Amino acid sequence: MSVYKNIKTEELFLPPMFFTKLKDILLSDVFPYYFIPGLQKKMGSNNFKSARNQFMLSHVLFKEEKERSNWFRTFEPVMYFISQKYTVNELLRMKINFYTNQHRKIKYGAHIDFPHEKNKGLKSGVLNFVTCNGGTTINNKFYSSKANELIVFDNELEHYAIAQTDTPTRIMLNINWK
Repeated sequence: MSVYKNIKTEELFLPPMFFTKLKDILLSDVFPYYFIPGLQKKMGSNNFKSARNQFMLSHVLFKEEKERSNWFRTFEPVMYFISQKYTVNELLRMKINFYTNQHRKIKYGAHIDFPHEKNKGLKSGVLNFVTCNGGTTINNKFYSSKANELIVFDNELEHYAIAQTDTPTRIMLNINWK
């Protein structure tokens, strides 16, 4: 485990058999993804606008205190593994982000997942399913996507995704909890 200013990385986070099961599901032809146009932060606000030629695919598993997908129960055990190392009182959101190779490194808009003042103390996590040259930039430090690595950071830290150019896909699980 490495630590950098309230950012922790955990290599080989999930047991290999469970990780492979989840990855196989995410790469299968039965797991549904939904088109999300690229979002870019407007200067000086937390409002977002569409960014030209940016998109990703996503699948919300859990949000606003509810299961949003029949697949949630399959991914829910990830929270139990997280709770073995971090304090978890409540799951806020769990979603899969899927980036396609667009033959250029696309930097998505910098953001905070839960930007309101009342959300101080929340944690965000990124669990990568693919090793590639894409990744996540958190607080101006780039973390490349490494399969089965969990990155945990304070919700207050701005972050953004960078799409890959060396693999067909980049898939990650984004988790928020308090």
